[in-house]
Amino acid sequence: MKITRTSEPTRAERTQPNAGGAARSTATPAKPAAGNSASVQLSDLSTRLSQLETQFSQSSFDAGKVTEVRSAIAEGRYQIDAGAVADKLIATAAQLAGRKA
Repeated sequence: MKITRTSEPTRAERTQPNAGGAARSTATPAKPAAGNSASVQLSDLSTRLSQLETQFSQSSFDAGKVTEVRSAIAEGRYQIDAGAVADKLIATAAQLAGRKA
């Protein structure tokens, strides 16, 4: 008796376009014939992703601070302020619920 996963797409389904219209195949796309032009339309999500990449590439990252915190954790010197963690957790939960803390 052979047991198979029913949630996995079949081989044919993996190469067919999905509901969004993009093919899931990794094959090289065909080039348009001479005289034809191809156009690409990006979704709002791709535009937002591009904006986030730009935003985070410009953010400051303090590698020295990361190294210091990592060393403090490894040496057992890192102290956690449970009250501050709890306050921020409550504020985040309230924000997600649509209320101010």
